[in-house]
Amino acid sequence: MADTTDDARAFLTRALEVSGLKPFALAKRAGVAPTTITRPLNDPDFKFTPKPATLRKIAEAAGLELPQALAVAPASAPTFNELPVIGPVQAGAWLMLDETPQDEPILVSAMVDRRYPHARQWLREVRGDSMNARGITPGDLAHIVDVTDAGVNLNSGMIVEVTRTRDGGSLREITLKEVEIGPEGMRLWPRSTNPRWVDPLVLDDGNSGEVEVQITGLLLQAIKRFL
Repeated sequence: MADTTDDARAFLTRALEVSGLKPFALAKRAGVAPTTITRPLNDPDFKFTPKPATLRKIAEAAGLELPQALAVAPASAPTFNELPVIGPVQAGAWLMLDETPQDEPILVSAMVDRRYPHARQWLREVRGDSMNARGITPGDLAHIVDVTDAGVNLNSGMIVEVTRTRDGGSLREITLKEVEIGPEGMRLWPRSTNPRWVDPLVLDDGNSGEVEVQITGLLLQAIKRFL
């Protein structure tokens, strides 16, 4: 941020020199407040956050090109939050409901995805190798957002959390799959180097009613852990 601020101050000084105008006259020509120019130049301690759109107006008024470094807004610092680890995600692991975690979940700090500020988000520990061809390996933490809360339209290539239930809901499998949408509808594929995982799921899996398939989340990131 300091480098951008210094670059912006240098640009304002250059704009005044090239235009031959006083700060108030340049500000009027650019259609900006005079303090946009005067305060950063007169007060070196002023916390100046240059906005590209404002600097572009000043550049045009002075007959200058806006430097590329100032044409893009500086990235804001990421926001972290405590997200719950609510259990594993693993293909082929059918668990009785009373075998799924019942205790208070462990909380882990993770970067919040600002695209879904009001959607429920959680973490699951990856087990097994059904998605290792996509770089998702055992021990990773899958960062998931509730697909309904997020209101996303699923497209091919997205990775989703899939929940399958059977035996009247007493058995549950939670896994990750890649979405593929084609003429025959949506298929949910494992992406693995293990030949065990080659068959897709379909959303009408279990026409007899024995197995219910539901997309419950969208994968945002797989967090690598080294300890």
